[in-house]
Amino acid sequence: MGDSEIILSSHSHIDEIADFLDLASFNRIVNKLTDYAEILTEGKIAGIVNFNYTLNSTQTNQIIELLLGIQSISRIYTLALKGSRDLESEYVSNIFSDVTAPETISSYLSLRNLLENRLNHQTQQYNMNMAKSNTTMAMPLNELRGHVKTYMDLSSNKVTVSNKAQHGIIAASLHDAYIILLNRPEYWNDKTYMKYFFNEDDPGRHDTLIITRETRLSLINIKKSIEDIKERFSRLIETKLDQEKEHQQERLAQQNEAALQEERATDIRSKAITDRMLMTPFGKQYGGKIDSIMDEIFSSSDTADDHRLEAHIRQKMTALYDHHRQSADLAGYAGESAEIVEYLLSQDYSIKTMTEKLIYTGRKDAFTKYFSDAERLRVEDFLNSVFTVYFDMKFEPIFRIIKSLDLKKFACAYIIKRIYLTRGEGITNFCFYFIRTISKIGGIKLQ
Repeated sequence: MGDSEIILSSHSHIDEIADFLDLASFNRIVNKLTDYAEILTEGKIAGIVNFNYTLNSTQTNQIIELLLGIQSISRIYTLALKGSRDLESEYVSNIFSDVTAPETISSYLSLRNLLENRLNHQTQQYNMNMAKSNTTMAMPLNELRGHVKTYMDLSSNKVTVSNKAQHGIIAASLHDAYIILLNRPEYWNDKTYMKYFFNEDDPGRHDTLIITRETRLSLINIKKSIEDIKERFSRLIETKLDQEKEHQQERLAQQNEAALQEERATDIRSKAITDRMLMTPFGKQYGGKIDSIMDEIFSSSDTADDHRLEAHIRQKMTALYDHHRQSADLAGYAGESAEIVEYLLSQDYSIKTMTEKLIYTGRKDAFTKYFSDAERLRVEDFLNSVFTVYFDMKFEPIFRIIKSLDLKKFACAYIIKRIYLTRGEGITNFCFYFIRTISKIGGIKLQ
């Protein structure tokens, strides 16, 4: 397992952070911290993390802790202003655009100078607080580890921390930030490093940070850790999308099941209504024949598009409409009426569209010039005549027997109900015109 994998495995709360931080936002934070040439205050780092002000303080701190965990930033301590806390935190960015040769980047050189200036001052302050005669003496790492332990123990017990422990943890934080930034396998042999620190550690502890006790990462491994987190975010996004897709499929399946159950219930109710209608005296005598005629009507209209050419219907329609305008009587045109009606029953466009497609053809002017309110009434009257001829022809076997006006009215109402029950949602616009024609024949007022 590599160094970056060790760090990632110890920060499993990335999944929790992904609930409020997406890949694009994480990329923006990393880009902002790349080649950052200054030491960051707590307010500045919080502003970079919570750049769109959508996070609360807990979420902001979780992201900062994640960045600290992969050592993409280092926390250093400094004495707070008088009247505030004993120590305050600041941060150094360890993210650089060229991790193979960071010495060529001006921001890297600036940060090293800043840290070395801090170390020059802190070495003097440390030795003075430790009552050492030589203020330029290098600070021993074993002493710093002892001060860090004392500071952590006293802080957890809310006991006032001594100046020695405070300056010890300040020096330890500068040490950890500095050796990460040095980015050298044997940093303890660096002459500038030895100016500030006396490293008496055994080889097994050389790469262990003083404050966190984690393994020091190189700039290359820090960059790899960032890429690993980006990949983790990408996988989490894919997982969430897959989960959302599964939820959508489940919801769709539930909706389909509910619709199927409703359809079954509707079929049961419709069948119950159908059975009751057929069980009436009228239904017993004429129901079977009426259903047979309706099956014939709508089976013809359902396949009208397949075997009726629009040009043929247009020719029939134009000729029959011209005849109707001269003489309203279409009784002798039962065959033509049947072709037109069976074609129209399968169409769901408007009267205006039908008039434009099938009656007023070959025009050069705009169609609105022809289709006035008066023309609409003439077309509707024509359709009523055509549907009437067709109805009389198809249901002639029924009405040849039925002579009573009341019974004829009941028969028309029965036919209309059967159309609604058997056709359901398949009723087209011209099917409604057919129903309206039947209601006029039976003297029924439609609601």
